[in-house]
This record gives sequence, C-alpha cells and structure tokens, in this order.
Amino acid sequence: MHTGLTAAEVADRVRRGQTNKFEARSGRSYAQIARDNVFNLFNFVLFTLLLIVTLAQDYATVFFAGFSVVTNSLLGMVQEIQAKRKLDKMAALAAKEARVYRDGAVQTINIKDIVLDDLIALEPGDRVAVDGLVVTSDSLEVDESQLTGESDAVFKLPEDKITSGSFCVAGSGVMRATRVGAETTINRLSTIAKAYKNTLTPTQHKIAVIVEITIILMFVLSPMLFVASLLRGEIMLDAVRNLVVFITSLVPQGLVLVATLSLTLGAIRISRHKTLIQRTNAVESMANVTVLCFDKTGTLTQNRLRVVEIIPLNGHAESEIRPMLKAYTESLSHLNSTARAVSTYVQSTSQNGYHKVREIPFTSGRKWGAIQFADTTLALGAPERLITNQDALVKASELSAQGMRVLGFARLNELPDDSVMDTQHAMPVALVIMDDHIRDDIQDTLAQFRDLDVKLKVISGDNIETVRAIAHQAGMDTTYAYTGDQLEHMTEADFAVAARQGSVFARIEPGTKQKIVKALQHEGEYVAMVGDGVNDVPALKSSNLAVVMNDGTQISKDVADIVLLNNAMSTLPRAFFEGREITQTIFGTTKMFMARNLYNILLFVFVGFMMLPFPITPIQMSWASFGTVNMPATFIAFGIIRPKFIKDFRRDVVDYLVVCGFIGAVILTVLFALTYAMNDANLDVARGIVTQFICLFGVLIVWNVQGVDIADRASFHKNRRVVFISTTAGLLTMISFYILPELFRYTAPDPSTPGGMGSIILCAALFPLTMILLSRGMRYRGMVNRMWSLLGIEMPDSYVKKNGIESDAYST
Repeated sequence: MHTGLTAAEVADRVRRGQTNKFEARSGRSYAQIARDNVFNLFNFVLFTLLLIVTLAQDYATVFFAGFSVVTNSLLGMVQEIQAKRKLDKMAALAAKEARVYRDGAVQTINIKDIVLDDLIALEPGDRVAVDGLVVTSDSLEVDESQLTGESDAVFKLPEDKITSGSFCVAGSGVMRATRVGAETTINRLSTIAKAYKNTLTPTQHKIAVIVEITIILMFVLSPMLFVASLLRGEIMLDAVRNLVVFITSLVPQGLVLVATLSLTLGAIRISRHKTLIQRTNAVESMANVTVLCFDKTGTLTQNRLRVVEIIPLNGHAESEIRPMLKAYTESLSHLNSTARAVSTYVQSTSQNGYHKVREIPFTSGRKWGAIQFADTTLALGAPERLITNQDALVKASELSAQGMRVLGFARLNELPDDSVMDTQHAMPVALVIMDDHIRDDIQDTLAQFRDLDVKLKVISGDNIETVRAIAHQAGMDTTYAYTGDQLEHMTEADFAVAARQGSVFARIEPGTKQKIVKALQHEGEYVAMVGDGVNDVPALKSSNLAVVMNDGTQISKDVADIVLLNNAMSTLPRAFFEGREITQTIFGTTKMFMARNLYNILLFVFVGFMMLPFPITPIQMSWASFGTVNMPATFIAFGIIRPKFIKDFRRDVVDYLVVCGFIGAVILTVLFALTYAMNDANLDVARGIVTQFICLFGVLIVWNVQGVDIADRASFHKNRRVVFISTTAGLLTMISFYILPELFRYTAPDPSTPGGMGSIILCAALFPLTMILLSRGMRYRGMVNRMWSLLGIEMPDSYVKKNGIESDAYST
C-alpha cells in the first residue's frame, strides 16, 4: 500500500504554488467573445464612416446608424457571456477527478488539486492529468496517440516517463507527479490541446457563407456607390452617409446575434434535463443527425451484468472451475463490469496456491485477457478466440441468440503473445453465461428516432447473436448484421455498402468502429456516436456529434460534445427537437434579415443605375429595420412567436430571398422614382414614402415567415397572434415617424397637393400588389426556377410534380 504525501506536505506545496491549477473553460474565452462581437470587420468599417460623420457634427446619423449595430454587439456579448457562465457552472459539476494516495489512503480529488510528487492511481479510461514517472505497473498500457500519433498502446514499466494528455487503456499502475500546472506537456501545448475548436453545424455553415458573401458585396459595391454619389454632384458628407446606409443594410449582424442567442439558450434549456453541453452548438447539431450509432452495453442494456450459469467443458467440475475463476478475477489489475460480475459470482469460493506472475489485460482489440500463474495460465474472453470445441461454440451461439453474453474460459500452457492467441494450445475449461436486461425506456427512445427518420446502428464488441438478440428486443431491425471479421475482408466499396445497409455490427474493434463512422460520413450522413469507453474514443472523435454517458471513462468524456448525466439516451430525442427549434429559428430569422438586405442592395443598385438620389437616410433605415425586423426576430429567438416549419434551406429560404428581394427592390424603385417625380424632385418626401413602404414590407415579410399568406385567408386567423404582434410593431414604427419628424428627418407627403395625394395612393396600392406578387412568386417560382436552371441546378421530379410546375422550367 502506498502512503503518498501527508497533509502537511500537500499544504507546503500548495503554499509554494506547486499545484495543477489551470482554468478549464467551455467554449470561447471572454476576450474572444468581446473580439468577435465588437471588433469585427463590419463594425470597423462602419465605425470609421461614423467617425467621419461625427466630425461633421451629424450626431443624429451617428446615433441611429450606430444604434442597431452597437445594440446587436452589446446584446450578443452580454447574452453569450451569461450563457458561458451558466455552461461553465455546469462543466464544474462534471469536473475531472483523480485518485491520489495521501496519508496512507486513496482520496478522490479534482485534477486541479494535484500537487508535485502526488502518487496518482491509474486504471483503464483514466486520462493522465500531469507529467510524471511510473512507480508501479501491473500490465499498465498507455495510449499516447494524441501526443505522438502512434496508435499502438505502450507498455509502461517502473521509472518510465508518462506524459499528460495520454490515457490508460489496460492494466493499472501508480505514477508520481513530476510536473504540474503550466509545466505539464498538455498545458505547454495549450494552443493545440486547449484552443477553442469552432466546429460549425450545417446551419452555421450556411450563415458563414452568407457572411462571406456580404463581405464580398461590401468591398465590391461600396466604392461603386461612393463614386456614383460623387458623380451625381453630392457633397462628401452625403456620400459618406449613403455608405453608412448601405453598410448597415448589408450587415447581417442581427442574424448572427439571433443565431448565437438561439444556440446558447438551447444549450441552457437542454442542460436542465441532466445533460451537460460541452459544445454550445451541439444541441442544434443534434437536429442534423441522420445516423445514430451506439454500443449495446450501457446503452441498450442496463449494464448490470450477472453470471447466471457456468457450463463446464472437457470433464471439468464446477467445484474445480470456481477457484480458478476467483484466482483469475482477484489477480486482475483492473476489474471492468464483466470481470466484476464474475468476481461477485465466485466471491464465496476459496482459492489457494495461485500466485500471479504476469498479466495481459483484456482489451476490445484482443477480445481476451490472460494471467500467468506459477504453474498455469488462465484466459477469459470471447469463446471464438479461446475455444475450438465445436459443440461448445454451437452452445455459445445458441445462448447468444437468446440475448445472453457468453465468455470462454480456458487454460494455457504458457502466456501467449500480446496480441495473438493460439487456440490450438488452449484447453477449454468452461463457458460463463451472463445476462443483462435492456433499459426500460430504450424501446420508446429508439421508436422516436425512427419516427424522425434517423437511422439506428448498434456497434458492439460482443458476439453477433447476442447483439442481434438485444437489438431485436429493443425494437431494432436486425435484418442486416455484420461481424468485424466480415468487414475486414471487404473491399472499400463493399464496406461502404455494409456500413450504410447494416444495423447491427458485432465483434467490432475500435479502428473498425471509427472506419464505419467515416464510411457513413463519406455517404453524406451526419453521424452521432454514443459511447462510454476507451474503445469508443476514435469513433467519438471522428463523428459529427460525440455523446457520452456520465459513467463513461474520463477520456471519452473529454472528447464528448454532450454528456448524458443520467446515463440514458432518452434525453437525446428531446435534444433533437430542441435542436430543430433552433434550426427553425435561425432559418426563419435568416429569411427576415437577408430579405431586407437583398431588396435594399438591389434598390440601391437600381437607383444608382437610374442616376437618382439615394432613396433613404441612415436614421430612417435604422429605425424602420429595428421596428419591423430586429424586434420580431428577437421575439422569435425567445420563442414568443415561431416561424413556419422550413424543411429545405434552398427551396424554402433561398428561393424566398430571391423572389422577395427582387420584387421588393423593383416595387421600391418604382415607388421612389414616381414619388420623386410627382413631388417636383422633393427628395425628402420621396424618402419618407419609401421609409413607410419599407415598414409595411417588413410586416409582410414577418407574416410570410410565420406562414401568413394572402392567398390563404385561414392563415390570418390561424396566426392571428403573429399578425397582431407584427402589425402593431409595424404601425408603431410608422407612427413614430409622424410623431418625431425632426428626429427622424421625415417629411410626410402633403395630401392637399396632387403629388402628395398621388404618392399616398401609390404606396397604398403597391402594398397589396406586392403581397399578391410575392404569394404567386413563391407558389409558381418560374423566375427563380429558371435561374437555377441557368446555373445548372436541377430540382427533383417529385418536387416539380408536387408544386405543379412545368418540367421544362428545370431543364438544363
């Protein structure tokens, strides 16, 4: 028994700062949050222009143009910081722990409390938290692949160096900490090991593309717009004001804010259901999952193994077998759940005369473990790896088909090679029969995923008949099942077919499990992997979404995106629905913000080509957008109103943006040109009419996003709450221009003049026309479909027939 440090020695090292304290963080740092929300490219360009306007003492433009951007930046920063604090608190509940020897006893402490010279116990699944030297090794095997790139486990002997960042895969041992805190290898490599990894979901990728496009447009169109303003004879200040309007119209910062807000709120909501979210966008990522892979033990079953029977082989008596099994389990360097069940079964048996010499620990790759004693060697593992007796193998197969777990127990003349078992020299002793009941809620959980069209695949290291039987009990389709040996002998093409087709995979090694995940991803699937053990780590790291049970090994939880604190998959369907809500929120707000951006950009381009003055001021644009776009988008983010379900981003979002942007820009251009002409080139009146119509158009877009369509009268009644909220927001915004005309530099048309009355009538007439055109445009989409056709993008026949569109609109 190791004594370890005394309490006084620990206190002395703490006083000298020789501890392993370091700041663990979930997600981005506070500095990164501030940088991304405030010091970004859009803000830099806009604030530069606003500085010029400020020098000209046009403070109203500065206030209103900068209001929405500053509000979005600060709101986004505050919300993300609050969410980060909550997630950090959740992460603290799952703080990583280590077992150390102190004052002659084993104590469990937080890894931050490890001090120099602490003696740390290591077992399979433990992550090495500090650098040190091995003190004792009982067949200790360590995986150093994260540091060296070598996938083979390394045997560790006393006095061998052991490095932080590696983890124990087999055996057990004790190490002494020689470097802690900032001096450890893993902390010195912090740029690699601890840097925040921004893994984007498919939805976030779409937003990233939108942001990239707006950046390109900003740099391409801004100089053109500036030059056009000067060519029209406008003064420098007005040209800068026009640029401010253009950039504030282009910036999708409100969209980014809503997306960030939705992701963080979703992570917090699902965290209340005994789930730790270690990557903020993991919940939204769950909504994209098309394939869910998981292990049998602890996922489908309760992981409460118990031995129900021992079947002697080759004339051995059970009274002879029990002492051998007890010797074997008592000599193991580490008891996994299987060995613990066997140990419990034979605990009342006495054994004498067995003295351990050497051990080869069980691993999922070997499928067996062996211990050499002074006069014999015993091995326990998969029957097909240890037994050649056909009758025994048939019996094992029959029991496996009933859902039982069957182990082979054999005697050997000598300890085999570390990885190769010669079954010809193994003398079968017994079959050990175990059972494990399926979880009570697993059938309902898997049924929910099937209803969501998520493909289910169980990947296990157990016997194929056992896995198939358990999967069948859980309600899975077990028609196509493959073993690891079958997969290893397949070509790449056949392997891909098997990975896609199969639902049951048995006797799978860690590398093959990872290969299955990658094959599915290559087929275009979005793969979630549920695991809990060391053998799951490669597949977890390769998957799109890594989910780990709380009872899993520390290294598996280190790579997880989601940790199920209650060890039950029943939380995942809830996460799926929560993720879908987030996706819908982002899609809905994308339609609102980007429709506004697109019709504004096209309006400015159309007006520029017609050599007309700029159609709106920064103040008017900012306030109109705030009331009819920003506020409704915030309501959607907080779930006050919900967008109509969007199934396909290209069809339901991009098509709408193209149709809405083009129609809105044409109508606004016509409205501005005519009102400008009818009012004797009175720019202020023309801008006022355009501002009012933008408010009306914003309300219409909100209606459309919520599923309100002029062609469907019932939709108004069905969504009357949405209609009331959005219409009220729009009317209040419009009225505010009349109440505070000087503040907003708003000039209302004079109804007593022909031009003023004509402008009012034109605005009132164009709004219902816009509603009709937008409704019909989205129903038939002739223009947009021909555009996709010219770009070489074909739509599926089923979609053409469903929407009643002539097929030649899609020909290329």
